[in-house]
Amino acid sequence: MAVHYFDPNGVESLRDNGYRDTAMALAELIDNSLQATADKIEIILIERLSDTGRREFLVDEIIVVDNGHGMDKDTLETSMRFGGGTRHGAKRGLGKFGMGLPNSSASQCPRFEVYTWKEDGKVFSNYFDFKEIKAKKSEFLPEVEQVKLPKDIKSLIKSVSPTGTVVRWMNCDRIILRRAAKLVPHIEWPLGRIFRYFIHKHAVEIKIRVFQDNSSTFSERFELSKTIKPLDPLFLMTNTQLPTPFNQEAPSEIWEEGEYLFPDPKGDEENQRLYEKIKDSVIIKLSIAKKSIQNEGGGSPIGDIYEEMQGISVLRSNREIKIGDFGFITDVSDQRNRWWKIELDFEPSFDKFFGLDNTKQNVHNFHRVVDKDLLERTDDDSTIDFIAGLSKFIESQLREMKSEIKNRNKGTKGLVVDGGGNDTTVPPGPFPSDVNPVPHSDPISDDEPTDDQRKDARQWLLLRYPEYALDEQKLNLALDWFFKINYNQFVVFLQLGAAEFYNFKSFGHKTIIEVNTNHDFFQEFILPIFNEEDLNKIDPLLLLFGSMVEAEKELVSYQQYILRFRSAFAVKLNQFILDWKENK
Repeated sequence: MAVHYFDPNGVESLRDNGYRDTAMALAELIDNSLQATADKIEIILIERLSDTGRREFLVDEIIVVDNGHGMDKDTLETSMRFGGGTRHGAKRGLGKFGMGLPNSSASQCPRFEVYTWKEDGKVFSNYFDFKEIKAKKSEFLPEVEQVKLPKDIKSLIKSVSPTGTVVRWMNCDRIILRRAAKLVPHIEWPLGRIFRYFIHKHAVEIKIRVFQDNSSTFSERFELSKTIKPLDPLFLMTNTQLPTPFNQEAPSEIWEEGEYLFPDPKGDEENQRLYEKIKDSVIIKLSIAKKSIQNEGGGSPIGDIYEEMQGISVLRSNREIKIGDFGFITDVSDQRNRWWKIELDFEPSFDKFFGLDNTKQNVHNFHRVVDKDLLERTDDDSTIDFIAGLSKFIESQLREMKSEIKNRNKGTKGLVVDGGGNDTTVPPGPFPSDVNPVPHSDPISDDEPTDDQRKDARQWLLLRYPEYALDEQKLNLALDWFFKINYNQFVVFLQLGAAEFYNFKSFGHKTIIEVNTNHDFFQEFILPIFNEEDLNKIDPLLLLFGSMVEAEKELVSYQQYILRFRSAFAVKLNQFILDWKENK
């Protein structure tokens, strides 16, 4: 007795296939178009009057049109199957799994249709309708038919190419953003990033067009229609989606670019055999923000965009799979992390090592490896060796890039001003990592710090600024400056936890007070003062923080309650500021 590959009663479960959103589902169709050598692709969004009772137009249908080489009858029949396709096990290019067309379409709509034609002009069509399959309890698709391209589709296409394919998603019920004005940027931003190299090299033009269905006619919303520009997480391209002037000249500069060979063909015989089998390499590209861009600051518009695309971009055959930190950003408060960028590009021969899934959204094996000996070993350790070696290389590059970013003396990790009622000054650069440690000529006390005080301060600096572990001389200079400068209190502005407003640490008669730059109080009331460069205005705030800390120091026996109060106070203050901003 034959066993069918799916039960019609459970066919709806095929729609829950893991695509994150509409943009990622569309990316699969674009993969197919590029594989078919298309150089023009149109994504057509159709709005129709909603049936929600409110008079509003919502996206109900999406049509993707390309001018690729099209499919014959047999190829179309194969491509409609889940796990069909014609490029299983391909070693080059974008395809491989045979899941793209049905999988991505099913994630967005209950019915999709395909029309395709080659140079002979014969248009072949088929469809997949989940409701129909469930109602008929049939696991078989309809027969491929030769048809004419529907008039409504022809009316939307400016000119029908000699060869091409149309995929039509109907009655879209799983689009989260249903208004075209919201859906267009939701599509434009990630698709520009995913296919940036194809767009930048003019290998393809991808357009988004929006139409409103007025029952009898379609009217194009030209204000929403646009051609997608590239979006480069390495910030090395021009003519991108970045705002002017950052799209005119590359905001970052190349740090390093080269090939990572695995296994090293110069290794032992086993590595040599494995290399001969793969004969491929991973292209690694690293970039760092130009100094002028870093000087804009983390809170600037371009700084926000750098943070949004923070981390490592992993590509397969020039097509982005995922951007993320993959465990390499261990300190989320370190603002240097936004200014470095890394890109890895591999071919399908490395799919196993990266752990690529069939939706082409994740690389499950790639992550930071601290100690490969702690990982579960198998008979084939090549994947562990590969990821561990790649991780070690990336971490060594990161140390160098972050050191360069820090040494520019323009980072925004911290600012320091003195407290304790003295005249306000700002030492050059943030304390303590980049401050100029010049001893003050008139110290407040002749008492030298005890060994324990100096040891505690040293440990605190290493905890807050791990980069000091790499520079013993700089650490000692910062300690000298701290203990000899003519102030009892220092207010340091840096990133703390989400539920913190301020913190402090005392070393004898010296106290360092930390104020959270992530807190709304800093953003609304302190940062504008720094931007005005009129630091006299900050004296009242220094008195406020100084008096709060001195009051806390007198309540040592109530420390656990003080810490709870401080945390609750930070949250309540944030809420009051938000309410104040909404009502002012």
